[in-house]
Formats: sequence, C-alpha cells, structure tokens
Amino acid sequence: QALLNSTLISELCLGRWIWKSLKTKTGGAVPWNIQTANSDPGNLLWEKDKTFITCVTPGLYEVTLGFFSRRKPVVKLHVNGESVLTVAASPQSVVHHAGGRLQSSGRYTNSNITGLTHVDFIALPARARVSISYQGDDDAEAFMGLRKL
Repeated sequence: QALLNSTLISELCLGRWIWKSLKTKTGGAVPWNIQTANSDPGNLLWEKDKTFITCVTPGLYEVTLGFFSRRKPVVKLHVNGESVLTVAASPQSVVHHAGGRLQSSGRYTNSNITGLTHVDFIALPARARVSISYQGDDDAEAFMGLRKL
C-alpha cells in the first residue's frame, strides 16, 4: 500500500496555468493569469499575473504547452532566464490543416480550435523559474502544464 501511495503521489504532482489577458510583458514574456490545477502548491509556486512558475524540487519534469492564435507563433521556454527550447510551427514539426492560418472556432469560443502544442521533458535544478516568451498575434491565448516525474 505504501508503494502504491508513493506512486500515486508522484504522478499527481502537476500544475496547469492559463494566459487569457492577451497581453505579454517585456520581451514577450507570458503572464500566467489563471491557475486551473495545482496538486503540489508547495513545489509549484504560482502568483497571479507573474511570468514564471517556480519549481522548488529539482528533477525531471514534463512540460506541456499550447498557444492558440490566428497565425503560427514562435514560443520559447526559459529556465532561470535562459532559453532552453524553441517551438515554432514549421512544416517539419507541426502540420495544421488550415493553410497559413490556424482554424478559427467561429461561434463556439473566442479562440481558435487548433493551435501550436508541444510536450517535452526538462531536468530542472532546485528553485527553477520556468517561463515562456511568445512572438505572434496580439489576441492569443495559451496554457502551460508542469508535472514532476
């Protein structure tokens, strides 16, 4: 039972944040306006409208992100201010079935149906600040998720 509990706890260390303000900060930094999930608030530190999430515990993390805009964006993942990953919607990495524009959802939401999404894994030091910078349309929305492995 102890092993099962330990496994469940480690699988449940996750958080998810949303950017809905449509405005970036200096350098295209994305402010995380809404926290939709955080099963380990002692490890995944979030403050409303801050541009980073602090991961207190070092180790391997799964990072998920999605950006929804009219045109294909360029997104950079930063750890402690250093760019560690760039995701762009090039023909080699992502195929969208809407030509040069991303598919609009029309009457159902104010955003787009498809977006630039990505899942990756990063090894973080203690008290790492994870942030994202965005280059693209002004009216984009996004999410980021972190899960400690």
